[in-house]
Amino acid sequence: MANSKNKRLFTSYFSVTVSISIVLFLIGAFLLIAFNARKITNDFKEKIPITIYLKKEAKKIEIEQLIKKLNIKDYTGSVNYISKEKGAEILIDEIGEDFVEFYGSNPLLNSIDVFLKSEYVTTLVFDEVSNELGKTDFIDEIIYDAPLVSLINENINKIKYWVLGIAVFFLIISILVINSSIRLSIYSNRINIKTMQLVGATRGFIRKPFILTHVKLGLFGAFLAIVMLSGALYYIQNFFDYVNFESDIQIIMAMFGAISIFSILITYLCTFFATQKFLKSKIDQLY
Repeated sequence: MANSKNKRLFTSYFSVTVSISIVLFLIGAFLLIAFNARKITNDFKEKIPITIYLKKEAKKIEIEQLIKKLNIKDYTGSVNYISKEKGAEILIDEIGEDFVEFYGSNPLLNSIDVFLKSEYVTTLVFDEVSNELGKTDFIDEIIYDAPLVSLINENINKIKYWVLGIAVFFLIISILVINSSIRLSIYSNRINIKTMQLVGATRGFIRKPFILTHVKLGLFGAFLAIVMLSGALYYIQNFFDYVNFESDIQIIMAMFGAISIFSILITYLCTFFATQKFLKSKIDQLY
């Protein structure tokens, strides 16, 4: 009889732990995907340049001063000066023909590519930067891909709503799954709960061991989820050469901490309300 009871108890605790670890693993995986999608988007946005074409009579000192001025701007991510000779080399590689030999001279202008920080990549900021720089005498032309910037920002806003909706969905599902597992676990102890209550034990005294047990199970489930996520990250980083999580280690550790805290909170609350239900139930409702 005792062995049968211990077996049922082990099965109950095992199912709770597995449910918690799987749910937390899925939440962590979703957060990693969302974070990396945001990172990729920001990297892409920071590669959209504002190209400044300089007049032929622009002096070297004027160009150097303009580059220094651009580098200290809050919106500037990086500045890249491209001489007309370098520009010709790049264009020849792209088109596969030596246009300089065809024209007899290099028709290109010296240029500066200004790459903005991701949070400043909007058509409004691009217009403001263009208008500000357009007042400079030795600048011939300023160009940038305004339609691309607008399209990216519009799609990012749409994606944010989808990500938020999916995150809420995952959160609700995780709470329901963990809550169901804990309720089933405590259901098997409903007679013991009511018996303790009938002999005079306070509700707090009855709840305490159940809460402590399930919080421990939650922490162990969180530990298993973190181990699985760490294994997944290690596999992805070794399988894909261009992926590197080392620069994001602080964010990953913060996410692991958040998963552990979430596990403690959800197991505490679910256990509290599950035991509360049986404490309020009448004896005939337990069968």
